[in-house]
Amino acid sequence: MDEYRSADYTLYGLRPASSGNRYALIDGQPVLLTNEDYTSLLRINDLARVENLPAGLRVAPTAALTQSELRQAYKLPELEPSYNYAVVNGELVTLQDNAFETLQLIRIARAIS
Repeated sequence: MDEYRSADYTLYGLRPASSGNRYALIDGQPVLLTNEDYTSLLRINDLARVENLPAGLRVAPTAALTQSELRQAYKLPELEPSYNYAVVNGELVTLQDNAFETLQLIRIARAIS
């Protein structure tokens, strides 16, 4: 997962991130994270397994869906216990519970700030 380059600022109409912050994509939306949160998100990304979608399906730009909605929308199988689907950096991934919970906390923190 790369931080946004200057071309990305124009694409999303964003100003360059202030010192100590970086942009990332979560659920298809650019979010401004502190360097600490960005590092946490990179760790989550390292733990994620990218899922292959059925032929012809693409991840929607905003895919903040429940587990059931993700399975239905993308015709995905049920996961083994303690795993969850998520959309991170435009990719459908599976995460273990602890990484998924950290991602949810980052989402919540960014939504209220």
